[in-house]
Amino acid sequence: MKPVVFDGCFGWLHEAEGGSGVVLCSPFGYDALCTHRGWRQLAERLAAAGMPVLRFDYPGAGDSLGVEEDPGRIEAWIASIAAAVSYLKASTGVERVSLCGLRLGATLAALAAERIGDVDGLVLLSPALSGRNYVRELRAHRQSWLSTPAGINAVPIPDSAAYVEAFGFGLHGDDIARLGAIDLRENTRRPARRVLMLDASDRARAGALVDHYAANGVLIERQSFEEADRFLIEALYSEEPVNAFEAVTRWLREVPETACAAKAALATDAAHAAVELRLHAQRAVERPIVFGGYFGIYCRPDAPRADAPAVLFFNTGASHHIGDGRIFVLFARELAAQGIASLRMDLGGLGDSTPLSAEVNLDTIYSQQSCADAMAGADWLVAQGYGQVVTFGVCGGAFNGLHACANHPDIVGAFGVNLQKFVWDGAARTPGTAGLASTRVLRRSALSAGKWMRVLRGETSLVRIVRGLSERLSRSLFLRITDLIDQTTGVAIAPNEVRRLLQKIEAKRAEVCLVYGDYDLGLEELKIQFGAGSRLLRRYSRVRAKTLPQLDHALFTREARKAAMEDAQAWFRESFIATPVGGAVSKAPESADNQTIRFQAR
Repeated sequence: MKPVVFDGCFGWLHEAEGGSGVVLCSPFGYDALCTHRGWRQLAERLAAAGMPVLRFDYPGAGDSLGVEEDPGRIEAWIASIAAAVSYLKASTGVERVSLCGLRLGATLAALAAERIGDVDGLVLLSPALSGRNYVRELRAHRQSWLSTPAGINAVPIPDSAAYVEAFGFGLHGDDIARLGAIDLRENTRRPARRVLMLDASDRARAGALVDHYAANGVLIERQSFEEADRFLIEALYSEEPVNAFEAVTRWLREVPETACAAKAALATDAAHAAVELRLHAQRAVERPIVFGGYFGIYCRPDAPRADAPAVLFFNTGASHHIGDGRIFVLFARELAAQGIASLRMDLGGLGDSTPLSAEVNLDTIYSQQSCADAMAGADWLVAQGYGQVVTFGVCGGAFNGLHACANHPDIVGAFGVNLQKFVWDGAARTPGTAGLASTRVLRRSALSAGKWMRVLRGETSLVRIVRGLSERLSRSLFLRITDLIDQTTGVAIAPNEVRRLLQKIEAKRAEVCLVYGDYDLGLEELKIQFGAGSRLLRRYSRVRAKTLPQLDHALFTREARKAAMEDAQAWFRESFIATPVGGAVSKAPESADNQTIRFQAR
């Protein structure tokens, strides 16, 4: 697979020698983050079956240009699908193109196909048949999240607001009404010669659309999408819908191929001339980087600051390199405008690194190998001429950043958001506390009559809560006692890995800043390790920890992302930049990596 850019959109071309190609139309927002791994697997399946495939990010999404607040996003997304079809034809020589979309991406694919007019096949995977219902669904997701510990301190969004958001991604202004007015039965008549629909919900409306297409001469086939619920969940737990993807592959292959392999190969060679994606507002260039088995997006200002380290972003959990709420893309471009270079990378087996891991779980995310992967990203930046590197990570990314900082000679600082554990020895480290909320959340819940009613109805186990709190207290007391004995007698009863970790960071004079939301579970680990008020953390002059108001765990809200970025920038300036922003700059060397692929806006 090769990274490509067309009309300001970033994408991946999965090459094959067939005469029929496929454009994959991603779902919206959090759905795209959750399903990125499976979407790539579908592209690889189709390419292996002889069909060139293009998957890409819509304008204002993923690694493409723009932001979600830009006006006219719905129309821009539909137009980008048409541009993707043109690009696939021009770059591979395919004569026929089919579209395959998931959720809102399926809706957009149908609308784009209707406009394009010569789409061969259209695959609709659990499409949003009614835009109005889809907007309601986004609002319902947001409201449901507000009732969880993760969203307990988030600012509610009234239905009257010109903003609809779910899990970190939103629609703005007139686009809400534009999407709400969409109904596929009314807005599409014959989007393609043939259509395959795999629906998972709203069966009556799906049946009506099938009848509507059939009445207009479409060869339509309908199947169920029973694997959708296991696919459209958090990236760490999302499962490839193998049966559905096999059905899609068989259906798309039903059209007889024509002999045009030579034409496709020649066109592909011409299409992959050196290219780069220019960020005009930030006076910077972004280019995809392949180094070893890793993948990243290198954001290089035209005039990098000589006194500023480069910033290295890591995956949050199993999500790919854009981050929840697209925070890594937004932050990288904000830093670029200040002359600060960055690399947002996929660790081994994640995102767009090669090969994909057969399985991803907490043990792999918190493994020594992930730390080694993170250090490989620092090595790449150092090889480009940046003598110092600072890491930025959320949750699991904060963990890998902290450990890479302790072990890599050129990583001089780490900024971590909602770090859950300082060392990892498995999820069973604290028996009886798995899934238990933070003490502050429990204290707040104790004042809720509704919570007590759940206890009385047996929906919540009071015994489990008490046992979990006892486990926390026991761990904390054990660490205090062993620490006291060690400090007074010099006898280490049990090895303290956390202390050794921070001592390594202190010895190399690196700077660490850990920030937490007021209700985040990571605060419990901080208290267990360092006592109330983190008083024992004062032994380490270069490690600081604090809470930030309205900081939810995954930075799903705009307020949380803004707070995290502003605090990180303030810490960055204070710790590493000697001159004010706008001071002296110097030009960083060009990459010597012969695997670098440059973007060039078309």
